[in-house]
Amino acid sequence: MAADPTPKAAVLAVLIVAALAASPVASAPQAAAPSPDAPVLVKPGVASKRIAPTHAWHDGAATRALTVEPGLRADFSGGVVGRPVVLRSASGPLKDVSPALQSPVLRDESGRARALPGGVVVTFADATDEAAARALLAAHGAPAARPLSPRAWLVESPAGLASLELANRLAATGAFAGAQPNWWVERALK
Repeated sequence: MAADPTPKAAVLAVLIVAALAASPVASAPQAAAPSPDAPVLVKPGVASKRIAPTHAWHDGAATRALTVEPGLRADFSGGVVGRPVVLRSASGPLKDVSPALQSPVLRDESGRARALPGGVVVTFADATDEAAARALLAAHGAPAARPLSPRAWLVESPAGLASLELANRLAATGAFAGAQPNWWVERALK
């Protein structure tokens, strides 16, 4: 008996394409273009064309390059229910969100999106009591918010590049084991 010359998968694919072409979704009118301030979804780990790094941060002894993602801002205002951060299309600061609740979106060397909601995580070489930690942070112009552990403290800073600048300044002093921004980092779903 001769084998069927048409594989079943090919027939199934033709049937699916025909069904999709006939569906009301395929023939529905296109929606109007979203406004420039509307929230956008960005594919995880997909950076637009590569641009030379514009910023850096100190990750322990390593310096990590960062590139500002043009036309994209992180909105930390909580305006979208159930989403603590929304990446929005914008050519500059968002007009409907306080500057204290927004950040440019940066891409790290792997292409992952990062943003700066505010705050810097400072680590000490050894466990440090509260009075000593607060005194050392104050001596370096860093307002301590609260301890995260006996060796780590959250320091107050505004959202955006100001927190990156503060983290880099504190790391450069050599007085701390480390200082890095309190990053928001996009999740990569598996």
